Amino acid sequence: MPALPKDFAEALKENGLHEFFLDCTGPHQREYLKWISEAKRPEARQKRIQQAMKMISTKRREESARLRK
Repeated sequence: MPALPKDFAEALKENGLHEFFLDCTGPHQREYLKWISEAKRPEARQKRIQQAMKMISTKRREESARLRK
């Protein structure tokens, strides 16, 4: 896995998603990292990080629900 950018890693930790993200597949991780790194403006990057937190959180909830069945 590529190194996590500091701002993204901090957001993951603040949202309690760091361990879940690290357990995701490499391609899944790279997809998020590429999308965030392609932002041209700092404001766009921050917005993408916040959107990623929502998407990763949703994925964690879905997987938790699936595992409880």
